[in-house]
Amino acid sequence: MNADRQRILFVDDEVIVLDSLHRVLRGERERWEIVFESDPLKAIELVRSEHFDVVVSDLRMPGMTGIEMIEKIRLQQTADTEFILLTGNADLASAIDAINKTGVFRFLTKPCSAENLVEALDVALSAIKCRQEHPGNMATAALSAMSPAVAVVDGECRIIYYNDSAAEVLKTHSGIVVDRNGALKVNASVDRQEFKEAVQKASMDIDKMPKFVSLTDPHDLDPLTAVITPLGQKRVAIMFTVPGRFEPPSAESLIDLFGLTPVEAVIAQTIANSGTVEDAAANCNVTQETARTYLKRIFQKTGVRRQVDLVQLILTTPAALVRSRTVVTD
Repeated sequence: MNADRQRILFVDDEVIVLDSLHRVLRGERERWEIVFESDPLKAIELVRSEHFDVVVSDLRMPGMTGIEMIEKIRLQQTADTEFILLTGNADLASAIDAINKTGVFRFLTKPCSAENLVEALDVALSAIKCRQEHPGNMATAALSAMSPAVAVVDGECRIIYYNDSAAEVLKTHSGIVVDRNGALKVNASVDRQEFKEAVQKASMDIDKMPKFVSLTDPHDLDPLTAVITPLGQKRVAIMFTVPGRFEPPSAESLIDLFGLTPVEAVIAQTIANSGTVEDAAANCNVTQETARTYLKRIFQKTGVRRQVDLVQLILTTPAALVRSRTVVTD
């Protein structure tokens, strides 16, 4: 084993595919050590005993899918490894879902040209090097915990990372989608060029000011606003804001911030989410009169006198930035 070369593992149950990959990648063996395996179970054992910088796997394999294999590798491994999935057009939905569920770096559709495969491997290896030089695992964890929808892409709009809130926006707002190459694609032609140019310019200029692009929804939903900001290293952050989309602070955060009881926290959360006293009473399984009594106590603890002031207070706390995970109901 040459310690100076980065290591790549290809996993595919079709030996003929592995033979083809062996031929097309022959010219890269000076800089990469490439290993081929046709059995996903043996691949799991191989990764357990040896380090690979990138694992490239077919999605559909008998007995175990590529996603299932990656999940098992993730459970047993702490090394910095990127994963790439090869998939047919019929499995695009599964491949896109794998970006979030298993941390897949990118998926490529078959048949994949040698140029596209080498380019994807270069980008994956560069991402590893960037993380090693500028550790960002905690930053990624912080983004995942945030309520604002944030995606990180390269200059071609290809997704490097997006948090759970961004995933929800991409599923519900048809103004922008993930295409077959794992890139963000704007559906409305009137907005498409402006978005692409803003991302390209931000990827090339770290000093570029944030660009605000309104993305029209073909189904006549309210426009989605994309705030495009350069990150350096040819990476771009995109924050999506959707009119009317709001996730109220968790009840637990309101307990911590204002010393509320669990029931008071749910009532305050309901009011902050445009609910009424009647809604709050139903959520807590108490009478409306009892809910009003609780509301008066909430006013005392938070130092406000009106519901509108309570809403403003809650919406301007840091808790509004934190993605809610659970809700106290009793």
